[in-house]
Amino acid sequence: METLVEVHSGVRWLVLLALLAGAVVGIYRARTGAAWESGLFQIGVIALDVQVLIGIVIWIVDDAWSETFFYKIIHPGVMLVALAVAHVGLVLAKRRDDDRSNMLTGGSFILALVMITAAIPWDRL
Repeated sequence: METLVEVHSGVRWLVLLALLAGAVVGIYRARTGAAWESGLFQIGVIALDVQVLIGIVIWIVDDAWSETFFYKIIHPGVMLVALAVAHVGLVLAKRRDDDRSNMLTGGSFILALVMITAAIPWDRL
């Protein structure tokens, strides 16, 4: 289980980088009027999906994650909401597929990124 926790901790950087890149690209494309493409945004959401899946396995199997209220409730709760925000932003952007889709996806990625950054246990780097 310790290896899975280390993988979860390491993948956090991939998720943060993918969401940050998606947010920057989304806002840049919105400002330049570029056409909306889902490729990079899909990578960010998939990385977040994998991270949350690993986290759920750890949360269920490993008793260490229930040691404090933060690990038991706050961390998983905020991460699930951030996952929903990223997914909803991507789905709404796909449905619109217009000039505001880039800003919608970029904005949802920024919101998810802020939520994730706030709920990461930075003391366990």
